[in-house]
Amino acid sequence: MFLLIPISDENPTPRKPLLTWLLIAANLLVYAYQMTLTNYGFNALINEYGVRPSVFFELTNFHTLLTSAFLHADIWHLLFNMLFLYIYGDNIESYLGRTKFLVFYVMGGVAAALLQALFSGGVDVPMIGASGCISAIMGAYWVLYPKAKINVFFWIFIFIQIIKVPASIVIGFWLLEQLISAGNGSYDGVAYFAHIGGFIFGYVGIKFFFSEYEEKSNVIRNYEEVNDQNIPISQKNKSQGLSKNDR
Repeated sequence: MFLLIPISDENPTPRKPLLTWLLIAANLLVYAYQMTLTNYGFNALINEYGVRPSVFFELTNFHTLLTSAFLHADIWHLLFNMLFLYIYGDNIESYLGRTKFLVFYVMGGVAAALLQALFSGGVDVPMIGASGCISAIMGAYWVLYPKAKINVFFWIFIFIQIIKVPASIVIGFWLLEQLISAGNGSYDGVAYFAHIGGFIFGYVGIKFFFSEYEEKSNVIRNYEEVNDQNIPISQKNKSQGLSKNDR
């Protein structure tokens, strides 16, 4: 038995990741709705709102590029995606700012679906899940915070421990898994090329196209220097007291 699962990072952010929290909440709510459906309704929802490779070749149903990212096949699919979004999303949201982060998230999903479509082999089945969007976030995290410590749940036989591993190794190990599985032509229902496509977008996008968010501050451009002696005593800050020349 061998298991490695990242559970958190040690990379605090100066701003609350409100958008990341909202995305997690939205995914949870959609899945809660999915659980209320019958098997027929569940499959009908996926067929209707999952993204198919034909979207890119027939140029139809573009809305599914967005809706598919909020649907999940089962509880484990959902929980692992939300765990990864929770670990890595806050830092990328803080770096990009909320507006650019949302654009980045959506574009990552589109890039993921596109690469999966190119390797679909003509099979037009719907794809669902936030994995592509989150893979883009992981690609960006790999570029920006390679040395950040990730707390990883480590289990091998009877040994269980939480270990700290650099993000470059944790994400690199994940990426290697995706490349091996995609290269071996694995048909376990996981869209490995979507993960790779999202990661490539995140890596390239954060490196060359998406700049860091800069908080705007109010700057007084027109000002005039005033000598302290020219300020009436009544207008001076009381905490300053009176100067020798005021007495």
